Amino acid sequence: MTTRAPLLSARGLKKSYGGVQALRGMDIDLAEGEIHGLCGENGAGKSTLVKILGGFVTPDDGELGIAGQIVPLGRPVDPALLSIVHQELSIIPHLSVIDNVMMGARDVRALYRRGPFRAHVRQTLDAVGLQHVPLDLLAEKLTLAERQLVEIARGIARGARVLLLDEPTATLSDGEIEKVFAVLRRLKSENATTIVIISHRLNEIFALTDRVTVLRSGRHILTADTADLTSDALVRAMIGHEVKTGEIAPSHARVGVAPRLALKDWSLPGRFAAPDLSVQPGEIVALVGQLGSGADMLLESLAGLKPGTRGTLSLDGTEATPRSIPEAYAAGIAYVSEDRAARGVFLDAPIGTNLVSQVLGRVSRAGRVLPSAVTALATELAQSFAIDPARLPHEVSTLSGGNQQKVSLGKAVALGPRLLLLNEPTRGVDIGARSEIYARLRALAERDAMTLLFYSTDLEEVLEASDRVITFYRGAMVRDAARAEVDADSILHDILHGPDEVAA
Repeated sequence: MTTRAPLLSARGLKKSYGGVQALRGMDIDLAEGEIHGLCGENGAGKSTLVKILGGFVTPDDGELGIAGQIVPLGRPVDPALLSIVHQELSIIPHLSVIDNVMMGARDVRALYRRGPFRAHVRQTLDAVGLQHVPLDLLAEKLTLAERQLVEIARGIARGARVLLLDEPTATLSDGEIEKVFAVLRRLKSENATTIVIISHRLNEIFALTDRVTVLRSGRHILTADTADLTSDALVRAMIGHEVKTGEIAPSHARVGVAPRLALKDWSLPGRFAAPDLSVQPGEIVALVGQLGSGADMLLESLAGLKPGTRGTLSLDGTEATPRSIPEAYAAGIAYVSEDRAARGVFLDAPIGTNLVSQVLGRVSRAGRVLPSAVTALATELAQSFAIDPARLPHEVSTLSGGNQQKVSLGKAVALGPRLLLLNEPTRGVDIGARSEIYARLRALAERDAMTLLFYSTDLEEVLEASDRVITFYRGAMVRDAARAEVDADSILHDILHGPDEVAA
């Protein structure tokens, strides 16, 4: 266990929301110049703790000290002392990249001139892998992954003594993640910056952190040196029991029947080409590639989100080429966005309303929504994704990020699609809930013969959830193989090097 004096020390932090206790007397110490992992299931209290440390939420009890000073709770902390990169992005779309990075910085005065900050912001963006992004580009033109990197750059540019990162790599590819990790390690070694990282990707915790703190149900379970922990021990601390992962689940793909999805000459010029692709009923296929590889764009094109796509799409032998989300729904295609806050859920509406929002015809009679029908259907959907039905009247914004993702998935499944498209299906979801979601998706494939295509930057997810893996590099398909025929090394080789050097 580390013996360094704490730079940040919190004692007895408590917070309740109604009858739900989010934190139950939480203590934590952060040493100067360490990278500290914060782990726990969705709803364990991690995000609440981070918001209290940043002054965005006022606790019911407790105290906080940073750099030897008592910090008033419930007030925003000086960003030069402590800066937070939140899980849900706070990028302002109509502002430029440089303005988004400098927003809220202590050095920015009432008369804001960009000139003095351009070199510093350029250097910071380059460090996180955004060399190609102009400073004056409007943020609305960035991809979700690029916005995530800008968010990280903002935290780094402030030069905070303590940098808190809530799921910072959830939308990033492995190459982008390595760039971010290199920057964080340099901040630790050169500037003695204290970094806290919340991540459900346990490989990141073991690769990056010096110590780990685990929360469960709002309680502090353990703090230990990362080197003294195993993956199994960390999972047990997080969820209270063991979870089996890594096994190759049996495929439920229907063979000897017509394909559910068939693409012919399918492409978006300059972005991707998938000239011939077919997927069977009940099959689960993972599309994998780095940012700009075309894998995610292929998925979006199937949902009608990419105007200009050429070629023919057939479902069960009938041509159905959607040019919009409504056309996709009408054809039996449902899409789950990677950006749940903006495109997945209605944050200010009740959970139950969200779950049935796309199938109002099923809960209405003579043009009137029937509350009893809403409750019945929403309860069924909630239970299938392990959402507590007692919370159906609560707003989605009261849920953790992972549980918001479950609501987004439930909304799509309510449509009863023949083809379900999932973009980063478990972004920000803890290991226990991920296993529950994978089991539910497997059940849909087995029971309903639903076909699922998903795009993911998480190789563990690709290997655990898929029957078949298709890799992409610079807009072209590299490999189309059964799950048993690939591993993490071969997938990485494909997406980093392309078709000329396919691993054996």
